[in-house]
Amino acid sequence: MERVTAVRGDGPRVLAVLAHPDDESAFAATLYKIATHLGGACDAVVVTNGEGGFKYSTLAEPLYGLELSDEATGRRHLPAIRRAEMLEGARILGLREVWFLGQTDHRYTQNADEVLGADADVWDVAFVERTLERLLARGGYDFVFTLVPSAATHGHHKAATILALRAAARLPARKRPVVLAGGGADEPDAPRAPPLSGHPLTATSDEVFVFDRTQPLGHRGRLDYRIVVNWLIAAHKSQGTMQLAVNGSRYERFFLYELNGPGAAAKARALFEALREEQFPVRDYGASAGTNAR
Repeated sequence: MERVTAVRGDGPRVLAVLAHPDDESAFAATLYKIATHLGGACDAVVVTNGEGGFKYSTLAEPLYGLELSDEATGRRHLPAIRRAEMLEGARILGLREVWFLGQTDHRYTQNADEVLGADADVWDVAFVERTLERLLARGGYDFVFTLVPSAATHGHHKAATILALRAAARLPARKRPVVLAGGGADEPDAPRAPPLSGHPLTATSDEVFVFDRTQPLGHRGRLDYRIVVNWLIAAHKSQGTMQLAVNGSRYERFFLYELNGPGAAAKARALFEALREEQFPVRDYGASAGTNAR
């Protein structure tokens, strides 16, 4: 575990379950505003070391002085590099703690069974499940954010989400946090993903909760939360394709998993209603600030 910031207050407690360092970008603006505006304690758990990202590290090679796009070199050095990048991103978002579970990022695949299957030996699945269950049992979390487990996504994303759902399902219903499937989207009302075949816990309900990254803020409303997401993206310099997501998805959308209890929808509505509040005061400037002061 790495402590990133001090606890900020008595706001919502959130755990983001991620497969790779940089997956927090899917709900970066939501985490940032919970931590900085609502006084929340936001933590993350990262399942893999991220060494499988060597293929897109070309532009980072002069920065780090290593031939990271060479597979052997990348797999040797990227775990430490991506850990440091993740901690820098966590600092930007105001996360409190990050746990690194040290599992192998073996390759890109859309097949979750490459790590979860009965004959798989890529991850120590039992260790990951026990750790997630322990974190949820002891953390007192109000919400858990997972990546939407859609059929076309990385198998590691699906696997991390499935393990988080298994851990949550084993908790007594009265102690279970609200578990949400989240991700970036260009439209606020795109249809939800169907459950994954063979994994009924991934079924979600129809109601969608949306954070609009373009909420205006600052002088004359010229700023918005895409700026924070861009800062976060820039922290992950070893991952070149990440940088292409700058000013990308306008929305962060979340769905409730059906395993949630009857009070979960009301809790989620209250959270996202609070996230629509204006965070920063509007300041008055005089002529010394320039002709655009008003």
